[in-house]
Amino acid sequence: MPDEHFHANGDAARASAGPAAVIGATLWLPAGGTFPVSLPVLLACVAVVFAAYLVFGVSGFGASLMTIPALSQLVPLPLLLSIAVVTDLAAACIVAFIAPGRHVPAAQAGASRPVSGILTRADRGELLRLAPGALAGATAGVTLLVGLPREATLLALGVFLCGYGLWAWRSRIPETPLAPVWAAVAGFIGGLCGALFGIGGPPYVIYLTRRILDRDRLRATIGIIVLISLAIRFCVFLYAGLLLQPGLAAMLAVLLPTCAISVICGGHFVKHLSRERLLRIIAVLLAASGAMLVVRALAALHA
Repeated sequence: MPDEHFHANGDAARASAGPAAVIGATLWLPAGGTFPVSLPVLLACVAVVFAAYLVFGVSGFGASLMTIPALSQLVPLPLLLSIAVVTDLAAACIVAFIAPGRHVPAAQAGASRPVSGILTRADRGELLRLAPGALAGATAGVTLLVGLPREATLLALGVFLCGYGLWAWRSRIPETPLAPVWAAVAGFIGGLCGALFGIGGPPYVIYLTRRILDRDRLRATIGIIVLISLAIRFCVFLYAGLLLQPGLAAMLAVLLPTCAISVICGGHFVKHLSRERLLRIIAVLLAASGAMLVVRALAALHA
């Protein structure tokens, strides 16, 4: 019965097979528990999570663009979204507090010293410029949540992101920084889209890639925005009881270590990327995000 759900019963498995034994479709865990998916699906989840968080470790965002579409046909959506919010938050915390840093030259710091994590490298000025617009956009989004044609708006946003991502991938992004006044626009659109669709990151990313020329500072600032957004979403999921689903703890016991290893590997890999290559990776992620929104909107319109 390879396609049936497999279970992890601590007492029975200990008596028959011993620790960490996998026989057929049965997996033993020390504390017992139940996996809500089959063993082949669990292995597919591990592979997808590793690839997705390798991208996260490089760019600072974008894991859900891979995990949600790839696994939504294999894992129940409420469970998948709960897994994603926990692994995303864990990945953002690793980038913030554990990920490999770089060395500041002695001329800049008085002595060569490692600067690790995004908290010390993020551009706080840009974050402060984005905050007022983001709050205004979130307020407007909550107000418009009832009456706005969601599918049409989602489609328009998807087309824009896809077009911008393809343009940024094919073109050389100007070295001249964007005017700071655009922070209000980017913040408002990001807050609005976050409230309406749960996808507010891309407008912030577009603005920041045109404002911050330093590769490490760009990645760190994007990481701070992602971390704040995920912390809020985690609290919402916890309040709604979605993080108490049966089987979630067992899935996270396998997927969280996979996520952590992958993010750390991505953090080491990004040290060898130029700013131009990082911007091209971000452009591809924006285009993929837009394409996913277009497909989602068209499916809803034709439903």
